Amino acid sequence: MRCYTRAEVRARVRSGRWVPVFTGSYRLAESEPDARLRLAAAGLSIGRPVAACLHTAAELHGFGVLDTGVTEVAVDPGAPCLHRDGLWPRQLVLAATDLTRLWCGACVTTADRTAIDLSRTLSRLDALPVLDAALQTGKCTPESLAAELIRHVGLPGVRQARELVPLARTGSESPQESRMRLHCHDAGLPEPTVQLPVLDARGRVHRWLDLGWLRERVGLEYDGEQAHGNDRRRADRRRHNVLADDGWAMFYATDQDVHDPRTLMAQIDRAIARRSRGDGRSR
Repeated sequence: MRCYTRAEVRARVRSGRWVPVFTGSYRLAESEPDARLRLAAAGLSIGRPVAACLHTAAELHGFGVLDTGVTEVAVDPGAPCLHRDGLWPRQLVLAATDLTRLWCGACVTTADRTAIDLSRTLSRLDALPVLDAALQTGKCTPESLAAELIRHVGLPGVRQARELVPLARTGSESPQESRMRLHCHDAGLPEPTVQLPVLDARGRVHRWLDLGWLRERVGLEYDGEQAHGNDRRRADRRRHNVLADDGWAMFYATDQDVHDPRTLMAQIDRAIARRSRGDGRSR
């Protein structure tokens, strides 16, 4: 407002040169509304600098695998937290050690605090993908997450977080793969190897399985429509034929199986049991 008259502001908005971000804040039309820009716009809209938390902090840390479409920022308990235009203030009690400033200048909750906050507040099927991704970035470790858990004792959802943190693994390439691994755990299956390498006759890796049980030669792949185009799907089918010829029992999970995994888990359970007894074509 020190640089433009109200008429000039309105003219730039009407022309499309300026695009609204949140109430009272705008960006240049050609600029990318990434998490850093949205955080700066949130501070302008609220009237003071704010720290990113939860999903927005995860996005800035590099493990924002869930697209919520909102910007979440931390405000003091008792401060207004009215949701508006995709901006969701969250009342959080934060110590100085809970915040960090990234190289891009953004102030965010620490990676460990962010991961545990999300693992407490999300559903189990959404929380494990976040924990997997947090480990994958290298900004969190099993030990650092376990230490952060101690600071959350007594808070809502900490029991769920305490259950899921030991299950987090690196290697999952999509949230759906993490969700399928959680279904395997819930079904009582032996823990599968994430991104299991399959070797050819010369000992070279010719295929990576999303999840696999090497001794029983059972594999599980997530077969999402968006993840595989026609060329990729044809290549996957050829590899499936090679694996089947080599004695592998392959299973493919769809979006429907992620939401209702009972039939698929029972089929995998029977295949593992059969091959463990030597009834299947295992080697």
